[in-house]
Amino acid sequence: MTYEYCKRNTLRSGHNHTISVDADDDAQRHIFDSVLMKRLVISFSGGRTSGYMTKRILDEWSEIYDDIVVLFANTGCEHEKTLDFVKACDDNFGFNTVWLEAVVNPEQGKGIRHKVVTFETASRNGEPYFALTAKEGIPNVSRPNCSSRLKNYPIRSYVRDFLGHKKHDYDQCYGIRVDEIDRMSEAALAIGVKYPLVGWGIRKEHVLHWWDKQNFDLDLPEHMGNCVTCFKKSDRKLLTIAKHHPEYFEPFQRIEQENGMAGTLAAKEGKQVFFRKHRSVSDIIASSKQPFREWFPGIEEMRQQGLFTDEELDVSNGCVESCEVDFI
Repeated sequence: MTYEYCKRNTLRSGHNHTISVDADDDAQRHIFDSVLMKRLVISFSGGRTSGYMTKRILDEWSEIYDDIVVLFANTGCEHEKTLDFVKACDDNFGFNTVWLEAVVNPEQGKGIRHKVVTFETASRNGEPYFALTAKEGIPNVSRPNCSSRLKNYPIRSYVRDFLGHKKHDYDQCYGIRVDEIDRMSEAALAIGVKYPLVGWGIRKEHVLHWWDKQNFDLDLPEHMGNCVTCFKKSDRKLLTIAKHHPEYFEPFQRIEQENGMAGTLAAKEGKQVFFRKHRSVSDIIASSKQPFREWFPGIEEMRQQGLFTDEELDVSNGCVESCEVDFI
């Protein structure tokens, strides 16, 4: 059985000729189902995988969707090279990314809205993060609400207020690959979330190979991605960053000092800190001065082969290459 196409629901390849899809091929059917809607909103994380996905969608799906919008939500704690990469994608690929930041109303009961910023005006010292924690307290592994507040909510606010889209009135695309398939939501199709990289069979090595052929790349090692000092990262990554760049922890340290007693959780349990096992920024920096095996590219593969035994340093809480959001 194959899908029959008409002009309004035809999947076209990058070479503008009609292609058929075997309905028994789940991966190909996933691609077909992903492009039936006319509106598409892409959450661009600022990472390589997300950039690859966005470029390919704009190249191959622009005739299918009436409206494709690329959004990047800045928390103020990303590495400067992440911001450089987002700008380079705009300059080289024409993403026309809308840069957003959360606007946190300090009044209780008032929701988070958005503001549109640019590469030049984007926060770089954790300002949105500080505003959030001043109201709600410090997020950590037991209450990881920073992505929802600083990414989901401003994107949702923009889509609703500026684009006028209602829930389920548009598709969303996330840059999750085949080798990350466990990160997919089982309810994705029901709520309009699409994972085109899964349908395309894309793995990490495919993405890296593609970027090797471009005239620019994300000039940032993996352990420095996303919010640089994200509490979800493994101790090995955090300690490596703290050893060589303790200055990157300054925004989180200021937040702990000034907002550690903010929020309802602190009122119940006392001062809050960011890191696992109730450790503070000062604890992480102190530990980085002790001997440990630093993070380096390929260390995960070596650990999986049993080549060293300090695997407890690699325990994480899901901070991966791109911090994907659910903005429905």
